[in-house]
Amino acid sequence: MIENINNNALETKELNPKENLNPDFYKDNLDKKELIENSNEDLNPDFYKENLDKHYDENIIKNKEDGLRRENDVETDLRQQYPEKDGYNIESEVYLRDKDGNIVKDEKTGEARRIDFVVTKDGKAVDSIEVTSQTADKTEQLSKENRIRENGGNYIKDSNGDLIEIPKDVQTRIERRD
Repeated sequence: MIENINNNALETKELNPKENLNPDFYKDNLDKKELIENSNEDLNPDFYKENLDKHYDENIIKNKEDGLRRENDVETDLRQQYPEKDGYNIESEVYLRDKDGNIVKDEKTGEARRIDFVVTKDGKAVDSIEVTSQTADKTEQLSKENRIRENGGNYIKDSNGDLIEIPKDVQTRIERRD
């Protein structure tokens, strides 16, 4: 049984289990039908997607495309600068970890830090690179990284799953690209 308050009167009706599955169940049982009669969009799961600011959405996609292009360009340059035939490996999108391999989070933000590229050779990191646009402010991100490193986050896992130490003298450098 369900109770439905309608026009200040208490009505009781048998609950039909199929009503719960009907998308109009709540609409049909609301007191103030006039509030929703002309707002079917609110019940449409694509309502928010359809009504996003198209300009905003296009900017997000453009920024993502630009970021991926910059990262690809930098990776290409790194492969030339640090050839695999000379024993270098380029690891991408690696988390800072502790000596036991656990991801270390910043105490201030509660967030981990993932570095765009770390170049390794002979089990040690030799270069660490953050790729960004010409104008992006990376101050907070680098501050977070420094706090994590001060708290033991001086390792990464390479593509083989091995822990690689990042020596104290290897600091992440910012590579700015158009």
